[in-house]
Amino acid sequence: MSEGRQVGYRREIGWFGSFALGYGDVGPNIFIALGVITLYAGGAAPIAFAIAALLYATVGLMYAELGPTYPYSGGVHVYGLKAFNSVVSFVAGWAMLLAYIVCISLFAVAAAGYLRQLFPVLMFPDITVMGVTIPSIGVLAGLLASLLILLNIVGIKYSAFMVSALVFVGLFIEALILSTGFLLKFDPQLFLRQLTEFGSSQLQRDVAYLPFLPVETNNFLYAITLAMASFVGIESISQAAEETRRPHISLPKAAKMVVVVVAASAIAFPVLAIGSTDWRVIAAAYENPIYTLVSTYPYVGELLMPLVALAAFILCYSSSNTGVVGVSRLTASMGRFRLLPAWLQAIHPRFRTPVRTITVFGGIGVGLAFLGDVTFLASVYAFSAVISYLILGFSYFRLRRLETTVYRPWCMPLCVNLRGREVPVLALMEVSGMAVILGLMAVFHAVGRVMALLWVGAGLTFYALYRKRAGMNVLSRDEAALVEPLSYRIRVGVLIRPYENIETAYRSITHSFDRRFDLTLVTVVEPSRWFGGELDKVGEDVVNDLEALEKRLKHDKYVVDRVAAVGEFEEKVSELLESEKVDLIAYIQRRPEKSALEKGHEASIHNLLSKYPGRVISLKRVGE
Repeated sequence: MSEGRQVGYRREIGWFGSFALGYGDVGPNIFIALGVITLYAGGAAPIAFAIAALLYATVGLMYAELGPTYPYSGGVHVYGLKAFNSVVSFVAGWAMLLAYIVCISLFAVAAAGYLRQLFPVLMFPDITVMGVTIPSIGVLAGLLASLLILLNIVGIKYSAFMVSALVFVGLFIEALILSTGFLLKFDPQLFLRQLTEFGSSQLQRDVAYLPFLPVETNNFLYAITLAMASFVGIESISQAAEETRRPHISLPKAAKMVVVVVAASAIAFPVLAIGSTDWRVIAAAYENPIYTLVSTYPYVGELLMPLVALAAFILCYSSSNTGVVGVSRLTASMGRFRLLPAWLQAIHPRFRTPVRTITVFGGIGVGLAFLGDVTFLASVYAFSAVISYLILGFSYFRLRRLETTVYRPWCMPLCVNLRGREVPVLALMEVSGMAVILGLMAVFHAVGRVMALLWVGAGLTFYALYRKRAGMNVLSRDEAALVEPLSYRIRVGVLIRPYENIETAYRSITHSFDRRFDLTLVTVVEPSRWFGGELDKVGEDVVNDLEALEKRLKHDKYVVDRVAAVGEFEEKVSELLESEKVDLIAYIQRRPEKSALEKGHEASIHNLLSKYPGRVISLKRVGE
């Protein structure tokens, strides 16, 4: 293989595999988040989850639009690079990199918590080394995370099939827990009574309290910000964009399905928990809340507990591994766009894995896992992700404004017209909501705030030194040219003959063009072909036919307008092409038996083909 040749990803992930990657990264969050959020939100935990779920839905829908439009591995940092510059791209990617690192540690701790329920012998005393106390769960989590790092260095096959199988397990277990709980344990009166308890009344060490607000209000607001940790991970879909078959179809479908399934799960579990037992019981068991919830079930609780613990351990440990995989993919993407040095992407000669990336960033994750501090890790996890999500929102709006000719296979719904521009309401909600959440985090998350600032500051310093040493500008838009959209919108003028069969025209157009094409339906009425008294009637009929065809195509979400012109065919079509209102002219082929009736017409087509090479195409006639 030549040195300069780049090897691309194999596109082998279908829409369900893409869904599995997104759900597999986000779905297990509820196994740890339920207890942590309830610890702060109290009985109003379902409300905190619902607010976060609404914002999560807007983030997911942004990825559903941007992912297939710019199908590159890397996600938000790629969109930031295309919309702004290399510095914004680096901050977005570096913040998401922190989220992946914390994902390794947080879910290693969660896996350790459920593993101790399966094997109580692992509940050993805390260990003190040189005056520093390491919690026993942290020791176990650190060992689990270390094993993952070793396995990823040696090289493991983490196939889309394996992820899909784990997703089936997760969905089955969650459905079993929810259905059994609502059937046997849920008490609507208990739920309504506890739902009004907004926030825990206990002071918590992780919250920077505002003195002018009650403790309960402080804790509830903190819980809303922390609830974002329940939804970090949907960017895994975009991280695998270059490995996804038919990304223009698979990515939006997968992202929307993940949004629906995860949001429903994240709201159903706290509703069930608050309606089944005292919220303080769930809060006290924040290391294994689902296990504790199931233990309160009558009749089947003891049977389900081992199954739930095993499934939760597998899913949380799998989610920890996706953090390692995410680190590898993200750093590779950032290196590709010259945001990180190539040194990090060095491949081990024997194992063929990015050993330096995994060792450096995975090692940080292992160190954090030894802390065994779920609330601290969840705070940093949410803080880093929200920074990236806010950049995602700003990038979305800027790309919408700048890249007007880009083809977007799917667009966010609920748009309003502001000063002649179409603006999605949900996107406005995402940006404003994330800005508020980030502001609340800056106020309440004292430790997370310091950790995030130190991480971003250290990263920017490293980035600036690397770029200077490599002879590149620190602030640059040169790399944005490397990010090409899937396709651009193409303007096509479709020639419709007078009295053409509208059904045939509709089928021929939809067979040949998808929605990346902006269509202009064109009919030219030539006076020389009609008697004087017929011309007005022909003109009316042509307009009616064009309106009917335009209506059908718009119903199918095509962008369509129409032109009815009177004059010589070749002259009018030439005027349209010269005006640059269309990029191409397309005409529908005639049936062989009718071609003799239009020899003059066909001669004009041949003249246009010669005069405008490459800009006149024929469409297969479909439907007759």
